[in-house]
Amino acid sequence: MKEVQYLISQLGQQPGFSTVVLTDASGLSMATAGDLQTAQALAAIVAEVLRVICRAGERLEMSPLSEMMLLSQDAREGVLYRQFEAGGRSLVLAMVIQPNYTYWPATSQVIRKIQQLLQK
Repeated sequence: MKEVQYLISQLGQQPGFSTVVLTDASGLSMATAGDLQTAQALAAIVAEVLRVICRAGERLEMSPLSEMMLLSQDAREGVLYRQFEAGGRSLVLAMVIQPNYTYWPATSQVIRKIQQLLQK
């Protein structure tokens, strides 16, 4: 798990990212970077966010959705949840971001690396 913690810490240090937390589907924190109180708040609502993502996909008749972003009213800050599978488990990468930065390449790279680490 030290390698996973390192990846999360590295992501949290990239421009546009502040607090980052990796959780299981129930919100149990596995690794964090940034403000611990914010990480706990992000983790605390993971299960509810996953229910909303699932329900939205069903209602919109879309293939399973895997991502949800919430933006502050002034769009200067956002909260991003990305769900993925790794090592036979459903995991969530949750973070506070600045939406004007590109997040997809960095988070996708971290997700791929976590999947590789947990497949071992």
